[in-house]
Amino acid sequence: MAQTKQAKGSLSAALHGGIGLKLAGLAMVLVLVAIVAVSLVMFAGGFTRTSTVTIESPRSGLVLDPDAKVKIRGVEIGRVAEIDQIGDVARLRLALDPEQMKLVPANATVDIRSTTVFGAKYVNFIVPQQPSSDSLRAGATLTAQAVTVEFNTLFQRLTDVLAKIEPEKLNATLQALGSALDGRGDKLGDLLARSDAYLRDINPSLPALQRDLASTAGVTNLYADTVPDLLRTTDNLTVTGKTIVDKQKQIDALLADVIGLSDTTGSVLRENEDQLGSALELLRPTAELLNEYKPALHCLVVGLADVLPIGEDIFGGRFPAVPLNAGFMPGADPYQYPNDLPKVNATGGPHCDGIENRVPDSHANYVVTDTSEGHVWTPSTTTHPNGPKVFQLLFAGLPGVEVP
Repeated sequence: MAQTKQAKGSLSAALHGGIGLKLAGLAMVLVLVAIVAVSLVMFAGGFTRTSTVTIESPRSGLVLDPDAKVKIRGVEIGRVAEIDQIGDVARLRLALDPEQMKLVPANATVDIRSTTVFGAKYVNFIVPQQPSSDSLRAGATLTAQAVTVEFNTLFQRLTDVLAKIEPEKLNATLQALGSALDGRGDKLGDLLARSDAYLRDINPSLPALQRDLASTAGVTNLYADTVPDLLRTTDNLTVTGKTIVDKQKQIDALLADVIGLSDTTGSVLRENEDQLGSALELLRPTAELLNEYKPALHCLVVGLADVLPIGEDIFGGRFPAVPLNAGFMPGADPYQYPNDLPKVNATGGPHCDGIENRVPDSHANYVVTDTSEGHVWTPSTTTHPNGPKVFQLLFAGLPGVEVP
């Protein structure tokens, strides 16, 4: 009986020992699975904090897959988390390192590149010449400017072009081209060499050509703005031309008359050439004097125009009569030659002060000139009877009148 109990206790211990080993093995397996899972998540960036930026592109290319690299100036700053096709637009969701996003300016542009024709593509941020002081923010949406063309895309486009070309016509064209080039290799090589020389000469002028093309755009816009006016001018010229055609007989007669007049005028001028030259030469001093005193002439005309209404009022403007205020004044001494000859020695040019812009109750500036006969003129205040000279002036030469 004791042996039976001892056997049962040994069996129970053995069972408990086997279950413990199984549990330990299971725990070890779970730990290994957890380590592998954590490693995979860490490798995939699951524990890395990222910021999301969306890129829209006409296409993403055939070799751009999720987890593709995102770079700026060759430095990797994130990866492509997801690629979606929405209509004709490819939308890429980028997972970027927040610390590395500080390197990307807010006005940066994006393109999708590949290292080779067959290489995998990556998203590349391009820093502009004048980068913004602000950095790219999470949640921003940018548009890709360009996508590198793959070799298969080129092959597809070439296939599409060849599919539209008839083989027999292409064959005939190639044969004609081969026949044209047959035996002309030296000339073709010389042509290529000359073309290379021409291109080398033109290459330094390319910047100037680019500037000219840029200026041409402005000139073209100006022409586009003035096209309506040019068309109206052309339409008017058409009407004018039609009028000239309709009146060509009258124009011919006018031209014939002008030719006859020019012939007559030419003969008159030729015959009187010397006299006209002398007359113009004699008129030169007078013309120069009139040119010098033209301001005074202008003032004279304007002053007469201003006082003309006053003169009209005096001489019949108000009523049919002429108001006069007459009186007798002592006569001056008779003119004596050469004592009373005038002295012409005034200089200084024209003066028009106070004529056009006269202010009432004001006096214009006066000019002192050297025109005196040598003594100050004073009016006569006494009467000197001089009967004979008066009668001579009034009645001399009349028949039957004798002057004492």
